[in-house]
Amino acid sequence: MSNKRLVVIDGKSIFYRGYYAMPNLSTKDGTPTGGVYGFASLAVEIVNKLDPDFVCVAWDKKGTSIRKRLEILPTYKAGRKKPPEDFFKQIPILMDLLSAFGWPLYETDDYEADDIMGTLAKKAEKKNIETYLISSDLDMLQLVSPLTKMYALKKGFSNVEEFSPEYFEEKYGISVDKFLDLKALKGDNSDNIPGVAGVGEKTATKLLNEYETLEGVYENIDSIKGSLKTKLENGKESAFISKKVAEIMCDAPIDFDEKSMNIKNFDKNKVADVLRKLEFNSLINKLPSRMQSETQQEDLFNNDLKKLDKTEYSKDILDSVKEVYLAIFNDRLFASADLKSYFEQPISEVDEYFWRKLSDICVVSFDIKDFLHQLDKAGVNVELNEVYDVCQAAFLLDSTLRGKTLSDVLGQTIIKNEDRISGLIEAKKHQLELFKKHPKTYEIAKNYDFPLAKLLFKIENRGVKICPKTLAIMSKKLEQELSELEKEAYDLVGEEFNLGSPKQLSQILFTKLMLPTKGIKKGKTGYSTGQKELDKLKGLHPIIEIIEKTREISKLKNTYIDALPKLIDKNSRLHTTLNQNVTATGRLSSTNPNLQNIPIRSELGREVRKSFTADKGNILVSADYSQFELRLAAVLSDDTKLIEDFNNNIDIHTKTAADVNDIDMDDVTKVQRSAAKVINFGVLYGMSPHGLSVATGMSMAEAKRFIDGYFKLRKPIREYIDNTLEKARKDGYVETFYGRMRRAPDLNSSNYIVRQSAERAAANMPIQGTEADLMKRAMLQVEEALNVENLGMQILQIHDSILVECPKEKAERVSEILKQKMENIAPELKIKLAVEVSIGENWGEL
Repeated sequence: MSNKRLVVIDGKSIFYRGYYAMPNLSTKDGTPTGGVYGFASLAVEIVNKLDPDFVCVAWDKKGTSIRKRLEILPTYKAGRKKPPEDFFKQIPILMDLLSAFGWPLYETDDYEADDIMGTLAKKAEKKNIETYLISSDLDMLQLVSPLTKMYALKKGFSNVEEFSPEYFEEKYGISVDKFLDLKALKGDNSDNIPGVAGVGEKTATKLLNEYETLEGVYENIDSIKGSLKTKLENGKESAFISKKVAEIMCDAPIDFDEKSMNIKNFDKNKVADVLRKLEFNSLINKLPSRMQSETQQEDLFNNDLKKLDKTEYSKDILDSVKEVYLAIFNDRLFASADLKSYFEQPISEVDEYFWRKLSDICVVSFDIKDFLHQLDKAGVNVELNEVYDVCQAAFLLDSTLRGKTLSDVLGQTIIKNEDRISGLIEAKKHQLELFKKHPKTYEIAKNYDFPLAKLLFKIENRGVKICPKTLAIMSKKLEQELSELEKEAYDLVGEEFNLGSPKQLSQILFTKLMLPTKGIKKGKTGYSTGQKELDKLKGLHPIIEIIEKTREISKLKNTYIDALPKLIDKNSRLHTTLNQNVTATGRLSSTNPNLQNIPIRSELGREVRKSFTADKGNILVSADYSQFELRLAAVLSDDTKLIEDFNNNIDIHTKTAADVNDIDMDDVTKVQRSAAKVINFGVLYGMSPHGLSVATGMSMAEAKRFIDGYFKLRKPIREYIDNTLEKARKDGYVETFYGRMRRAPDLNSSNYIVRQSAERAAANMPIQGTEADLMKRAMLQVEEALNVENLGMQILQIHDSILVECPKEKAERVSEILKQKMENIAPELKIKLAVEVSIGENWGEL
């Protein structure tokens, strides 16, 4: 077999997938790029993984590609929705990318992309060239042969299924030459190919195994009995039409031009330029070495840094500078203080004087928290004073930045060791220029985010105590409860089934129990059983409640109860990761494990939290901001009435309900207060009448009247949201009271769904972001106060709360400090902040 390899990409199929996978992706100026990014990332992966000799792209020619098939079946592909406008805007951008890669695009009248792919595959086979067809369209499977394989994209771009004849037979239970007959019998909803009504894949496979082909089925129709025979007889014409329509035509007028498809056709500099222009910096770093621009490294890095020996890097250099650039790679430290020279050596060999000196000068590094963790792992304990975090600065300047490495920030691949230092120098230099345009953002960096990185390192290292015994008892109890719920479900429907299988569950709910399907989403495997769909079925059958309860228990059991004990250290302490550069609002996120997602209001969630405890002799103290976002919304919108109500300690939800309904506060019902509470918070996220009606049980009309009344009452908030969006459209970003930015290019998107999502995010960001700013300020001040009196330690920050572990006898003093510091964190704001403090033996009691 030849070692030559051809890759043919189903262009529009891959482009489509990228577009819908990343609808919010755009450049800083708002140019949508999701489809192009999806295609480009796949392209880079293909070159890296398959190492092809030839590459080309097949495309459906607009307006004419399906004419032949429409003559056979006028309803072919009928009912397909036209993509939004910004889908088509990206096609010229994709063409520029293909031009840079040097990959020809083939399209022709009367032939679809899969016909072009089939034609090229057959021509390649004659030349003994191996072909890989890249698509999400399973029609390609009829082309699979010993020399032709299919890469089927299942989900995203990383989950790819490779089909060879052997794998096809193993998966479908028939040989690949029967695939077209299979499709003729079962049809294809996505292309509106009818097949035989009432015949599914299982029945079609059985028929083909017995009678070999579609023709064989009908030649032996008299040996088939019952309703299946009737279905086949009634659907005979439809079956043969379906087969003809579904068959890939391998006679498209396309030449196999090895020269134009040669992988070596790309222009290295052009590839890098196009990817950089599209802000796909992370993809530049993934390009195989043969596609890297020769000038790429030379253009960016200051490679004049002189390498010094350890002895040459004298104390004089450190004593004469105000900052030092540091990087760690493979347990080696790279350092530059004078920007002219650098040294590198194993961390274990760096002298004590160097580590002590770091407390006197500014340390510049990429991800200060990770830098400290690496030193700690190497047994080095340092106390940093001033820091500059290149990673966090990049995020502050553009929270839409994809990728979290120095290479991603630079848009260049780090190759040589000294480039780690040169890259830091260049990155900081560039960032300081950008900060000149946004001085308030620089203040955020210096006063909040940079110093917080040091505190987060300490919090992560401290960890939180877990009681594995508590979780083990819970696990056994819930295992029994799940078993009982399953039995109850089986008794209700009269048969056993897998509650965790969406397909089986769908059959039980909509076929066996015949629950209404109106308004229920339907996919390839049947009606959806997702939570949104179950919400529509509540109260119609007791099994719905059982399913929800089973899911809640299974999720908590798998995610926390059984998983957490495996993550604790020798002291039974759990160490989550707290991220500053994930949430665009600036709020901290928790990962590995995510401790923010443990339900607060459910009884089961509270039971899980009871396993979070303290060391012997210690206790937990929690301080939680009350109605934090709503208070900030009041002050940012200058809603003087709402500010006054808060400052007078009035129950804001009861007052809102009274004002909206024009009644006395004493006459407000629980339902009215509940609705007011939902909308008080929901309005900050753009809650609709539908959302309010679902959350409260109101009718749509009642919910609309309530929201209309709310905005008459809260006119300043409505105006604030409108003004925020107007300013964001003009400036391209929104910012918090203190200057934290979030870019908002999608506000001008032609895609309604993308635009609506961007509006909700932009309206909410100044409020949530200001909340994040103040929480970071509070954490820093609380830490300082706790250290001064040696009272205890912060161990978690979740949502609007700070969790401290301290000796029992110091709990009251810790409570005082938390309340005093947190409530007085922003004297410049004309609203009273309220903090609720609680003390408990475990997190569940707080």
